[in-house]
Amino acid sequence: MLKLGSMNVRSRIFWLLLVCFLASSMFVFQISRMAVQAIVEDFMYEYVKINQEKTESSLEFLFNQVHMLSVRLLTEDEIYDTAESGRQESEAARTKLAAILDTMAIDDEIVGEVVIATKDGRFYPYSGQSGVGLPDRSYLNEIERSQTPVWGEIRKDAGGEAYLQLGRKYQSFYTGQNIGYLVVYIRESAIRNVLKKVIVEDHGYSFLVADDEYVLSYPDDGKVGTTLFDKQMLAMKAGQSFKKAEFVGSPSIVAVHPLEGSFRNLGLDWKIVSIVSDEKLLANVNKIKQYSLLLQIAAIGLAVAISLYAAKGILRPIRRMNRRIVQFAGTADYVAPYRNPKDELRTLEDSFNDMVVRIRELIARNNEEKDRQREMELIALQAQINPHFLYNTLDAIGWLAKIHRQSEIEKMVIALAHFYRLSLHKGDRYIAVEEEIGIVKSYVAIEAQRFPQKFAVRYEIAEDILPLRLLKIIIQPLVENAIKHGVSRKRGSGSIIVKGYREGDQLLFEVSDDGAGFDVRELDDESRPARYKGGGYGIRNVNERIRLEYGAGYGVEIRSAPGSGTVSLVKVKAKCGEEERPRKAAAVI
Repeated sequence: MLKLGSMNVRSRIFWLLLVCFLASSMFVFQISRMAVQAIVEDFMYEYVKINQEKTESSLEFLFNQVHMLSVRLLTEDEIYDTAESGRQESEAARTKLAAILDTMAIDDEIVGEVVIATKDGRFYPYSGQSGVGLPDRSYLNEIERSQTPVWGEIRKDAGGEAYLQLGRKYQSFYTGQNIGYLVVYIRESAIRNVLKKVIVEDHGYSFLVADDEYVLSYPDDGKVGTTLFDKQMLAMKAGQSFKKAEFVGSPSIVAVHPLEGSFRNLGLDWKIVSIVSDEKLLANVNKIKQYSLLLQIAAIGLAVAISLYAAKGILRPIRRMNRRIVQFAGTADYVAPYRNPKDELRTLEDSFNDMVVRIRELIARNNEEKDRQREMELIALQAQINPHFLYNTLDAIGWLAKIHRQSEIEKMVIALAHFYRLSLHKGDRYIAVEEEIGIVKSYVAIEAQRFPQKFAVRYEIAEDILPLRLLKIIIQPLVENAIKHGVSRKRGSGSIIVKGYREGDQLLFEVSDDGAGFDVRELDDESRPARYKGGGYGIRNVNERIRLEYGAGYGVEIRSAPGSGTVSLVKVKAKCGEEERPRKAAAVI
């Protein structure tokens, strides 16, 4: 018994595809065979039924010919005169009757003999050479008692040819007196020739029975006039005209068609019985089976080839991926667990799971390192600057400058104190937009003392965004960059515009200047000194901080060209409420 767990992927796919194809093809083959067999049988049933109905019409026509002959004979005056008792000698009367019958053009292929019998026991056969013999007294007595034509038993001549007897009274046309009997002998061969048209000869045959047991016509002369002992073979359920049964030791389909119309009016319970050989009927079906079997063998071969090719195609990328994972395992500090070398999917699954675990560990470790680095930077900054000492010292210097009436020094010191007070902000990462703009204004006030009359700054900040919070010190470095690398390098004075507005759930800040401008590709040049990139935090530092906090869809976009000024666009996510302060940083404060 095959075990999937012990096979490699190629074998699994191969056997799975092969079994599925074989199961589906066998199912289709069996359904097709049964459908074809049912169609053939239904066609044969319908074919036999139609031909039996046609045969009934032919038999009715044949017996009508015999009936019309008997009527013509009963209305012939000369036959009355000849048949009257004692009027003529027997031989002379027979000769005269024969001459009369010759004028009636009797079809000798249907009628084998015509016998006229008188009441006094004289018989006048038409030919006298058929050898079938004369009707017996019991049959004549039966005719005497009946008011309708009477069918007698089968009679056979010396050569074995069978005849059906049809007898009726011979009454005077004028007086109504019964003067004798008319018996017509119908050839069984004529009936047999009609029954041959029901079924193709090599597929079966048909015969005629009376009262479900007495054989009136049969392809075998020896069975004509015999009795069927198995009457149940012809018994049908209500509404059924066909059934499968054993007939003469071979499986057959038996079709029974009762004769209606004039036959039923005469009180005859005659039936046409058709026997269809099951083997002959399904001969074409068996040929279809053989052809289907050959096609199925060819399909199996094709399925094997397709399964092998498909399994190889599916397995190729899996093996290639396994090789890459193994190469990675060989170069990293990673030890792959033991696996079944035949089970590529299990190997790939385990390798993938191990890689996912490894990547998650690395991401977690990297996040921890970033958090630790951010905390250490803040701790270092706070360790270097004691905010209270710094604020008090700057305030003292500001008062001294004011006492000595040094207004420029006073403005710079007050601006510097305000700048550091907002920048440190008790270690918070997020501050209000209004406070961020305050940092910018403090920085601008200090730079205005250094570069008097060199630049002018205009603020266009939407009032609805002032309470919103954002990551601190992300606009000041851009303004610093505009002053140091923009307007300070320009001949004459320059202008700087700081805009702030909201678009949906985003905050946008735009810092534009009409300074010297620069090539933005130089921002990515690592060979440039840090001071070129804005000093302090720098543009790259701001961009990285924003992406770490808000995600890849946010950051700084610079548009500039030498001699055309610079536009810096900052995009962050709008936040409301208080941002939780880092717990470790707060502990240091």
